Amino acid sequence: MKDSHVLAELPSKADISVEKNNGIREKFSHEKLVKSLLMVGSPLWAAEKIASKVAKSAYDSITTKEIKMLVYTSLKDIDEEIADKYFAARKLKVRTSRDTIESFNQKKIEKSLIKEAGASPQLAEKIATEVWKELKKLDVEYLTAPMIREMVNTKLIEHRLEKLRKKYTRLGIPVYNITELITEGSRDNANMIHNPETVHKYVADEALKQYTLLHILPTRLADAHISGDIHIHDLEFFAARPLNCLQHDLRLFIKYGLKVDGTGDHTSVAGPPKHLETLMNHAGEIMLAAQQNMSGGQAMSLWNVFVAPFAAGRSYDEIKQAVQMFIFNLNMAYAARGSQVPFTSINLEFAVPDFLSDVPAYGPRGERVGVYGDFYDEARQVTRAFTEVLLEGDADGKPHLFPNTIYVIRKETLKGEFDDDLHLAHELAAKYGTAYFVNMLADYRGEMSNYMGCRTLLSDNWTGNWEQDCLRTGNLAYVTLNLPRIAYQAKDDDEIFEYIDEYLDLAINILELRREQALKCLNDYNLLPFLTQEIEGENYYRIENATLSFGYVGLNEMLEYHTGDDITNLDANKFGLKVIRYLYERAQELKKETGLRWSVLQTPAESTAHRFAMLDKKSYKEAIVQGRENSYYYTNSSHVPVDAEIDMIEKIKIEEEYHPITPGGHIFHAWLGEAQPDTQALTRFTKNICKNTKIGFWDYSSALSFCLKCKTLMRGLQETCANCGEKEEVEWYDRITGYVQQVGRAKSSSGGWNPGKRQELLDRKRYNL
Repeated sequence: MKDSHVLAELPSKADISVEKNNGIREKFSHEKLVKSLLMVGSPLWAAEKIASKVAKSAYDSITTKEIKMLVYTSLKDIDEEIADKYFAARKLKVRTSRDTIESFNQKKIEKSLIKEAGASPQLAEKIATEVWKELKKLDVEYLTAPMIREMVNTKLIEHRLEKLRKKYTRLGIPVYNITELITEGSRDNANMIHNPETVHKYVADEALKQYTLLHILPTRLADAHISGDIHIHDLEFFAARPLNCLQHDLRLFIKYGLKVDGTGDHTSVAGPPKHLETLMNHAGEIMLAAQQNMSGGQAMSLWNVFVAPFAAGRSYDEIKQAVQMFIFNLNMAYAARGSQVPFTSINLEFAVPDFLSDVPAYGPRGERVGVYGDFYDEARQVTRAFTEVLLEGDADGKPHLFPNTIYVIRKETLKGEFDDDLHLAHELAAKYGTAYFVNMLADYRGEMSNYMGCRTLLSDNWTGNWEQDCLRTGNLAYVTLNLPRIAYQAKDDDEIFEYIDEYLDLAINILELRREQALKCLNDYNLLPFLTQEIEGENYYRIENATLSFGYVGLNEMLEYHTGDDITNLDANKFGLKVIRYLYERAQELKKETGLRWSVLQTPAESTAHRFAMLDKKSYKEAIVQGRENSYYYTNSSHVPVDAEIDMIEKIKIEEEYHPITPGGHIFHAWLGEAQPDTQALTRFTKNICKNTKIGFWDYSSALSFCLKCKTLMRGLQETCANCGEKEEVEWYDRITGYVQQVGRAKSSSGGWNPGKRQELLDRKRYNL
């Protein structure tokens, strides 16, 4: 029979839907089925015949598993060898150790045996073939890479190849991978350097990720993450410390002292601080202690106001010295997860906000000392001292990378009285690019909003009580949607929103499970003692006020694929706003339905933007991505592409519309060029943002180069030191997402950015202000 066989007339199946493994439905496609058969070597006539047979048997909501079995059975009657190939490529899926789902491929077993165990090509082929024969006997749809590895090890034992088995075995993760971690490290997190604790963390992470995927999450939710439909952040912490970030209330530790273990049973207990210096030490220890219970960052709001009573009667030099100790301690505390410094943020006010003026103040020994309005001058001094310490940098002249320092600008800040303080904050922005700014003049603001450098946000619009809404709680967790993939799957506007609903349902289920796990860790397992310590009759951490957030990546690429234009086009951007507003409205509905604090945020996506793009470029040939091969990335959240040829004002006009509808967090990045920014110009620009835009949170990011040899700091991304001519030991610094960190360019650098973010760094269009 020849391939020119005419396609048999098919029954009408336009209304038939297929349910995928992750629960998402798509329309039955005869063409897609034929294509999948051709890819495994089926002749066209056979592919058309089988597709026609399946189409006749299909019914609404038929599963992919049922379709694959129909195809496999029909193929066996025609050509058993091709049927085996289809089984491997289409029916049998493998969940890999890299958190991806791939078709089974015997050649991968052969290559790994040669690479990891040193097997000869002939022996590798023999063992892999025997494993494949065993797999064909199993009635399974997917296996994990560890399961296949153990099958290979069984075959190695049967052939008495013990030396090869020892090399090929798995210790939580494969021996080969552990060796790579020890010798080369990982760049998944730019805040982590290469050291023994990092190795321990990554090995433990892999075991806990697998535990969550196999034991806690239903298969369809695990598969949705692994396939790249959605991304579960901090998956390694889902089981044992599922809570993301926390905004602390410093006043409680001023009043009652500090138990860093939460109970006082295992460590020394400190009473209420008597001196400013002691408070500075306690403030750092609070965030370091809480970091052991949390998967994300630590922050303190109204920091200078709560510290102000301890500055009363102290000279400015003494205040500055104490603040300097606090900042250096945070940057030297290599004791957080995997030997990181804690990811910390401090929100500073330029004065005492009106709503705090008459609130009782607490000072030395935890005693009542009037109201916070009485310490107006001291609050300003503390903020000024904080800024000056940051401006001075460390002993080598490098910037202090933590805490993320966030300046809160209110209406009274712009009246002239605070111009000197505002100017000083912009000197910091101009010199190091480490400052952040909050616009409290926007019409969607209340009295209180606090951010972290990563961009997560709490505001006093949940219960209406700023203390309940903004302190002793945070973002519980967030799940990110792969927006470009939705565009690749959908045929029209209506299907876009159908797929969004399906992806949101996955995210909702995951977030609900994570919250349930958090409650077990807090109340049943006694795993998080710092958070459950009793203060004023209740747990310190208020889970009932924590946000459950939908994040998103790649709105720009979604729009470009779906509409033909990117986010800078007016009509395309209108559709983009419609998409994100849809997420926002769904979160609002869920608040009413569940009584929980659902929200939407612009995902930081330090690694997710790269991961999604790499997965989609492999699965969808038509995928629109940024960057180059092996360093692809999607544009972050609803940002303008970093290389877009538009001016800063136009960029603000596009991005500002998304801030009011992302109440869980957002950010605007102003990427600055090599020219030294004019501090006055930056200050004027900030005032204009506050008075005339909806931008809620932003930074001025400068790329810096630092010579590790002669300790020279330079602006821009320099290949050669301008002072000593060094080339190999010039390190780069810039803001990766929500914090400034070393890129990892210098030869001796340990740690650094992942390939997608490194490419984004090179692509960034920079502005001179």
